[in-house]
Amino acid sequence: MALYPIFLKLEDRKVLVVGGGAVAEQKIEGVLRSATDVTVIAPEVTARIREWAQRGRLKHIAQQFSSGMAQGYFLVIAATDSEELNHAVYAEARAAGALCNAVDDMPYCDFYAPAVVHRGQFQIAISTGGSSPSLAQTVRKNLERQYGPEYETWTAWLGRMRSALRSALPAGQRRKELLQLLAASQPEKTLTNRHKEGDSDATITPR
Repeated sequence: MALYPIFLKLEDRKVLVVGGGAVAEQKIEGVLRSATDVTVIAPEVTARIREWAQRGRLKHIAQQFSSGMAQGYFLVIAATDSEELNHAVYAEARAAGALCNAVDDMPYCDFYAPAVVHRGQFQIAISTGGSSPSLAQTVRKNLERQYGPEYETWTAWLGRMRSALRSALPAGQRRKELLQLLAASQPEKTLTNRHKEGDSDATITPR
């Protein structure tokens, strides 16, 4: 089956994660990068999930998942160590009209969580359609070396330049060419070190 790759906006959308172990923690960490309304249902959770709950980053319901608990959610992730429970969560979520992913169980997934390179607003998602998560992780590590931390600031700068050009120039070939020229440039490789050294005047200029 061919997949349609998208990036979801999760801000102000209700997200449910069922499970509180190491696998659930990994999925929650990814969700918290963009979601602002996250609920975790599990009798017990890891220390890190508990810390997130104490800091108000998510809501923890300390009980077993039961029928009706998936109602009202946009996105549901089943990440327990029980295949039977994960399947039940998937069925409940589908019936409630939510997108659902039962971790590492392809037939019970409406979507797959890709391996992702995160550099602020600049993100690269890698998927093998569930065929080989190990390959996706290997490619991610290679891309992280190729696209270093400087791309976070570089992308933000490109965004500001895009806004400035959109205000200064009418839509047309000239504006398009300038935007493409900027995007084809490379960020200064020394940017990350300069920021670490406290250089508040560090800037990015296209080569």
